[in-house]
Amino acid sequence: MGQQPDTILVCPLNWGLGHATRDIPIIRSYLQQGYRVVVASEANIIQLLQQEVPGIETDYFQGAHITYSSGNNQIWKLMQQLPLALFWLIREKQITAKLVKKYKPACIISDNRYGVRHSKVKSVIITHQLMLKMPSGLSWLEKPFHCLIKLLVSGFSECWIPDSPLPDLLAGDLAHRYKLPQNARFIGPLSRFADSYDEPLELTTTEKYAPDLLVILSGPEPQRTILQKIISEKAMSENIKTLIIAGKPEIKAISSDNSCNLQILPHLKSGQLKYLITKTPYVICRSGYTTLMDLWYLKKSAIVIPTPGQTEQEYLAGYHHQKNHFAISQTDFKAISLKQLFKISEASFRTYF
Repeated sequence: MGQQPDTILVCPLNWGLGHATRDIPIIRSYLQQGYRVVVASEANIIQLLQQEVPGIETDYFQGAHITYSSGNNQIWKLMQQLPLALFWLIREKQITAKLVKKYKPACIISDNRYGVRHSKVKSVIITHQLMLKMPSGLSWLEKPFHCLIKLLVSGFSECWIPDSPLPDLLAGDLAHRYKLPQNARFIGPLSRFADSYDEPLELTTTEKYAPDLLVILSGPEPQRTILQKIISEKAMSENIKTLIIAGKPEIKAISSDNSCNLQILPHLKSGQLKYLITKTPYVICRSGYTTLMDLWYLKKSAIVIPTPGQTEQEYLAGYHHQKNHFAISQTDFKAISLKQLFKISEASFRTYF
């Protein structure tokens, strides 16, 4: 009987799909090298990765369910949940110990889960966020929070930063403002599209759907649904052929207006989404870091609308504005027509890629 391959345990954070999708090229790389890969996360993440990597082994790993505000001030809402985050830091260590006993991994890869490590197993954390961007009145907290993150990161064998060193950086201050932890290194941007093939999307057997506007929704509720409602109403009133990807792989279908100019799909595989992003004239999305890495890989400019009050996305939107994307707040977006927005953004895009 042959020797069993070493096991890699991958544990993505379930705060949106970004932490899981950026792990896809890492998972595929380990599988191609002959390793056994086990992904431990929650149901929607497991369903996403099973679609992208058929047959992959999975296990359930619950995480903290952080809630967000429907308004523009997320920081106070998140501050109130610090005790919950501390509880899950401890709980993650307990669950990780059980998973280590069960699978005996040679390496644990945690995507932004600071409790997912083990003293007797090589433990790697993937994060681009070595500092937390704070609102202007609380900017003095950025250095203390950086020191806290640095302390948490120091408990891992290695810290992988999905970005490039200066000057070709995507994360800006989030990864480059302060001195890196000793165990940190840049591994370059990660994208689910790196080894995917274009798959033209067919909504019927005879007709390919070619929208004028592609909307990629992501991020926390209730803001994800709020943005979907705003865009749907604009697309209908302005008669713009629009396809909305709702970012819900756990749902089989979403009821939507069956008119010729608005379609809503719960999720797409990487090859289908890659095809649509490259072929659609206009793309609207959030300014989440994984989304920005995907756009960078595809050399595609987009209109980015940061989640209101989410300081990381607001910073990244401003950082990339008129560099390779056009950023607009959700409040300003509500007050402008899509056709006006297309005209303004097109005029401001630079030949960055």
